[in-house]
Amino acid sequence: MRNIRKNPILLFVIAVLILYAVIYVIPKFSGALRSTYTVEYGELQTYDDVQGYLVKNEKVYFAGKGGTENRYIKEGSLIRKGTAVMKIEGSSDDNPERAYRDIRESVGGAGITTDNFRSKAEGIVSYHADGYEAELTPKNMTDKDLEYYQDLKNDRDVDLKRQNISKSDPVFKIVDRSGWYLVCFVPASHKERYEKGQQLKITISEDGDSDGKDSEEIVGKVNGISSQGGKTRLIIRTDYYYSRFATARVVKLKVVTSDAMGLILQNSCITEKAGEKGVYVRQKTGDYEFTRIQIVSTDGRESVVTPSYFYDSKGNAVETVSNYDVILRKP
Repeated sequence: MRNIRKNPILLFVIAVLILYAVIYVIPKFSGALRSTYTVEYGELQTYDDVQGYLVKNEKVYFAGKGGTENRYIKEGSLIRKGTAVMKIEGSSDDNPERAYRDIRESVGGAGITTDNFRSKAEGIVSYHADGYEAELTPKNMTDKDLEYYQDLKNDRDVDLKRQNISKSDPVFKIVDRSGWYLVCFVPASHKERYEKGQQLKITISEDGDSDGKDSEEIVGKVNGISSQGGKTRLIIRTDYYYSRFATARVVKLKVVTSDAMGLILQNSCITEKAGEKGVYVRQKTGDYEFTRIQIVSTDGRESVVTPSYFYDSKGNAVETVSNYDVILRKP
């Protein structure tokens, strides 16, 4: 050690080697350890999985007389105004069935008492009722809060088909399918995804159908947006056919706001330089160069960007990321 200290030439050589390592070796070694990933082409779908609540214009018809039923129309059929849905033959006592007491009390004067059992409006025939028909309507749905909707259940549904009918029994329901509504609540942080009049693709499945085997797709438009109970309430209007819309009250929804194809980037890799969004792409030299990007869609975690090149606001062509580029995860 003493000999090294006494030898200035050797000390100079050691200093040069250390300086070389600092300038060239260490940066390359640390660069090799940087976290990167390869960009690939794919699809990014932005959506919310939520409970949905069906709101409809629907009227429950009550029997004006008792007797034995004879139904003409199948469940789920679309009929015209004035169509005879059923008829009652013979007579029966006026003792109310306990199963229908809640429906009578809930619907009350909002129901229609009929002796000829003809529909007073065009619509879908249903032989099911749950008592919400008068309680929850398109006119008052915005007055209901989050807690009210969360308390809605499908288990109040009652089958109205029976052989013997007593006077004042509910016997059928007519549901207007020219336009109906879905109410749902999404996270408040997702509010910016939606705007009034926006068209949405919606997948509906039965509440409790976890694998979505019986799911159906419809399209609806955002009719209203508001903040409520720490969430964003959406009211979606549609005239699409859903096989269970006349009977279901609570369903599972997949509300899709964006379905885009392009290069998929993790949002953690996106940064800004001189006011432009971009990522750092590895060059052939091993260095990383800032490359501008154009975001097509994002779900908050990942983004779809335009591949190869895009045109900026001034009409200039900008070279951007390409398939299989290697970029820094956290620049």
